[in-house]
Amino acid sequence: MSLNFILLNLTIFVIKQINRNFVENMRKNLTIIGGGFASWIAASVFAENGYFIDIFEGKKESFGSQQITPNGWKALSNLIETKTIEKYFEPFYSIYIKKLNANNNLEVLYFRDLLEQNYIYGSIERKFIINSFKNHALKNSAIKIHKSSITNIISNNNYNELINDKGQIYEAKLIIGSDGINGISKKFVVGYSNFIKKKKIYRAISFDESAYKLSKTILQVLIHLNGYYVIYPTIINNKKATNYIFVPQNNNTELPSLNHQILNYLIPEDLDWKSTYASFNDGEKTSIYKNGLFLFGDSGFAIPPHTAQAGNQILEDAVYIKKLLNENYDFYETVDIFIKERYLKKDMIAKKSKIVGEILNAQKLTKYFRDIAFKTNGSNLINKIMDPIWTTENYE
Repeated sequence: MSLNFILLNLTIFVIKQINRNFVENMRKNLTIIGGGFASWIAASVFAENGYFIDIFEGKKESFGSQQITPNGWKALSNLIETKTIEKYFEPFYSIYIKKLNANNNLEVLYFRDLLEQNYIYGSIERKFIINSFKNHALKNSAIKIHKSSITNIISNNNYNELINDKGQIYEAKLIIGSDGINGISKKFVVGYSNFIKKKKIYRAISFDESAYKLSKTILQVLIHLNGYYVIYPTIINNKKATNYIFVPQNNNTELPSLNHQILNYLIPEDLDWKSTYASFNDGEKTSIYKNGLFLFGDSGFAIPPHTAQAGNQILEDAVYIKKLLNENYDFYETVDIFIKERYLKKDMIAKKSKIVGEILNAQKLTKYFRDIAFKTNGSNLINKIMDPIWTTENYE
């Protein structure tokens, strides 16, 4: 074998390696950890911009419905074709805040007409909206779905090594972690934190026709001595239903027993309540990025549940990221701008949500001032809190 032949083959090999590395560097590869609401929204946005995605879905279960507030609907309209989901969207035309008073009678504290102010507000089944974004993502780019969960993340120079629950190892450079506030992604970026709080929430769904008729087109907040209910119409598995949430005064409070004839039509006694927890950051200021891993959704910034903004802010976040990607910012630039521009607003919304929770769960003398405030100045009070949240920036 001549020296020239060896040199020729060696040159060809080197050129192939250079081309392979060039193509690999030019190809935008992204790994997403998690398979829920935030994960598939992120996958949809990045897939539209030519990213090749590996998504580790794990075992993700969804339950009940997602409230879509006016800002959430505007964001949703910017992300997917809403005509395909309109028939699964159950609208709210009004909001009532009521109280079960000392005489065991329902007392209206506040009413708001949403149609009068041209607000689009309603609910969509969580499972359906996740599948909508999943289907949208799968149309746009090469996506590989892994039916496993990431259990460990190890930094290795410019890459991270991901280890799944089957012991398999994957290399990843650009990663979105959206596996929740207690997920492995958050622990990798932040470490273990004592600032993560859990709020106990009871959830239930009813397909009772009478309950649906009493809840149709209305978002009702019903204040009880031990907490408050949120009741609204929805569509589950293509069936008309009513979604129930009970937010107790504290995590030791049990579900109350209702002995009220009218309320038992609205809140059936045979509901199968499920005890869940909403996790949120309590005053914690932490990073949401480390070594190529960007925390998105609840993993990055969880919001207390009292203003129904956790999911709606994820939709807004996605629209903002979509705008940056459309302006040809790369992954690192997008993350850097996102942190600077969106973090402060989300912190403001989290603080407002905490205040709303304290108002609705007010006790002793404070609850009397709350009731008077709702009755005499409810519109100004609610508008001051909610309108800045519902009015969004134009990210188009």
